[in-house]
Amino acid sequence: MMNQSTLSSTQKFRYTLNMLIGTSLLLLLLLLSACASNEVQRSYDFGSNIAPPPANQQLTTLKLNLADIQVPMSLDGSAMLYRLLYDHPQELRAYANSRWSMPPAQLLKQRMMARINQEGGAVSSSADGIAGLPTLRIDLEEFTQHFPTPTHSQVQLRWRASLINNKKLIAQKVFTAQLNTTSADAAGAARAMPQVSDQLITELITWLQTQLK
Repeated sequence: MMNQSTLSSTQKFRYTLNMLIGTSLLLLLLLLSACASNEVQRSYDFGSNIAPPPANQQLTTLKLNLADIQVPMSLDGSAMLYRLLYDHPQELRAYANSRWSMPPAQLLKQRMMARINQEGGAVSSSADGIAGLPTLRIDLEEFTQHFPTPTHSQVQLRWRASLINNKKLIAQKVFTAQLNTTSADAAGAARAMPQVSDQLITELITWLQTQLK
């Protein structure tokens, strides 16, 4: 049977050991936190370069309001999303250290307005409340990067455009496109998405011209 002095020494040893373990764990957590904070957080936008208009194309007769772009819940944020088609393709994933500079809906709306205005048209936000103009409504359905294999990917973009005038639907069309990325990572998606967006915006403008003659 242990005497009081032996028990006291054992308790002191256990206390000291627990203190050392606790301190070590705290230092480990601090080290992991420091490593995580040192990871580079990248933010991507569409850049300042806008595709030039086709030769002799003037959109002086194209005047409309552009409503806020509608998105599903998965796109209601600035996360860069991707799917691994070879591994649970129904799972939508987000890059941990890469994001869009703003939600995709805002990136696309800025791009659309800049393109139409650059080419001689006149487009304003529906929030401006300009009366007498038709309204273009965009429902964004796909804005993701797909990986058929670990070393190959393409960006996927799809939206539904609805042209409305005097609260009546004039026309509606789905626009979709994909583009291979130059690298199978977030940077590759950031380079490809503005290009495929410009492609679909060009198709959208052509369609609008036929509807608003």
